Amino acid sequence: MNGAPKRLWRIAAQDRAAAMELARTVGVHPVVAQLLLARGVTSEDAAREFLNPALRQLGDPFALTDMRAAVDRIAAARQRNEHVRVFGDYDVDGIAACAILHAGLRRFGVDRVSCGLPQRLVEGYGISVEHVDAAHADDVSLIITVDNGVRAYDAAARARELGIDLIITDHHAVDGLLPEAVAVINPKRDAADLPTAHLCGAGIAFKLSEALNGSRNDLDLAALGTVADIVPLLGENRVIVALGLKHMARYARTSLAQLADVAGLNVRELRARHLGFHLAPRLNAAGRLSDGRAALRLLLEEDAAQARELAVELHAANDERRDLEKRIYDEAVAELEHVFTPEQRTIVLARRGWHSGVIGIVATRVQTHFFRPVTLIAIDDDGMGKGSARSIPGFDLVGAFAACVGTFEQYGGHQAAAGLTIREENIPAFREAFEAEALRRLGPDEILPALDIDGPVSLSEIDGAFMSALARLEPFGNKNPAPLFCALEVDLIPHSPRALNGGHVKFAVRQGGRVFDVVGFGFGEWIRPDAIPRRLDIAFVPETNTYRGETSIQLVLRDLRPAGKTH
Repeated sequence: MNGAPKRLWRIAAQDRAAAMELARTVGVHPVVAQLLLARGVTSEDAAREFLNPALRQLGDPFALTDMRAAVDRIAAARQRNEHVRVFGDYDVDGIAACAILHAGLRRFGVDRVSCGLPQRLVEGYGISVEHVDAAHADDVSLIITVDNGVRAYDAAARARELGIDLIITDHHAVDGLLPEAVAVINPKRDAADLPTAHLCGAGIAFKLSEALNGSRNDLDLAALGTVADIVPLLGENRVIVALGLKHMARYARTSLAQLADVAGLNVRELRARHLGFHLAPRLNAAGRLSDGRAALRLLLEEDAAQARELAVELHAANDERRDLEKRIYDEAVAELEHVFTPEQRTIVLARRGWHSGVIGIVATRVQTHFFRPVTLIAIDDDGMGKGSARSIPGFDLVGAFAACVGTFEQYGGHQAAAGLTIREENIPAFREAFEAEALRRLGPDEILPALDIDGPVSLSEIDGAFMSALARLEPFGNKNPAPLFCALEVDLIPHSPRALNGGHVKFAVRQGGRVFDVVGFGFGEWIRPDAIPRRLDIAFVPETNTYRGETSIQLVLRDLRPAGKTH
């Protein structure tokens, strides 16, 4: 081991009697029943609903506040042949929402539809007064925002001044008064226990399109946005993703098929993790480095040759993005190796030359490595810094930032992720204030990340039937994670550990007569192959892996420790 962070293993309590009863009544593997119980699915009816996502589980779109007003205004735009602009965001959720609503409006019979996006590096998030002015110059009389707008007070006022009607669809937190608009569709305005409570921007665009057309189209794009935005896969989100993946497999949308192909995947075989770790980063890359409109053009493209060209462009941008991230991450870790102490509650790093479009991803990696609230700041040539922050569980970033007001120009975000704008000369004051507030909130004791483990298994239990049973719980994601197990006192196969390209580690373990490969993605910076204990405990997610036409089960490592050791 080489500086790997200590983790507190929290193994869930096992109610074997309740699990066996649920397994019997629903007709599932006992391990599936136990996992359902751990996820709060306790009744037979709830379990059947969870395990069998269906269109009938999607509710009436008109249950969302202001949906009727939005549909009526769009119907009037259709009748008057108005120019309607859909204004999205530069991330995958906003881009997918734009594509969904563009298609939904055209399907409804609105002929004059255009799309707009902000440029991340120049304009920042959301619709602005300048975007409203540009719409007015293009003879737009109705703007519909997707994945933004709930705090666009100035833009709404400008739209009213210019005689442009505004419909806002958004899922971000409502902060006091709403902007003046024909309709504001946001599940945060409705009851928190509704199945629509966690819809993302693409999910709301999907519901608006359904309200307009009476049909459920573009489930594949709605699934893409839902996974990419890391919203909870609960309620309607789970249904959208489950059915959206089936939609992808059946219809193989040209744009997604080409994007999957350049990523080395088959669009007909995608799972939720492929959307989050392969498709979404490629779609995000263009916006992070320059302009997200290339990703939107791809999602709207129906010609295979044109889609291929755009997919290749995004693939190349993603490679560039990864190179930038690695350089910044290496620089950040190198600096922290000299200055970081365990007593620190926070990490604040700033540098000229860092790319503001990728520091959020790097902040996530630094947070994972050091398990502290992290803020990374990219400073431009004028001495203005753009910061991205990532939190740890239980620490409210926005609340902490509120205690640091006066040290930066502006900030925004939510508990887990936030951003700020700050002048270079004020960074030391922010660092001091942020550290003091974190000390007050977190206290001085050692901060250990927790690893929540669904339960122990023996390697002899893991076979094809076991994996088929687990697959019934998919799609996995936020609030429905892939099951995480631990196997205790397994033996390392001698001479099996080796380092892989990309900072990964691979080795094999034996327990009884069963042998499995273990892959530790990203563990190369913490684990030397020659330092893995001969007898160890491992925490892992079991996955099927197909290589050269052969499918096997491998264990994806989450943590390891010498057998018998607890921390």
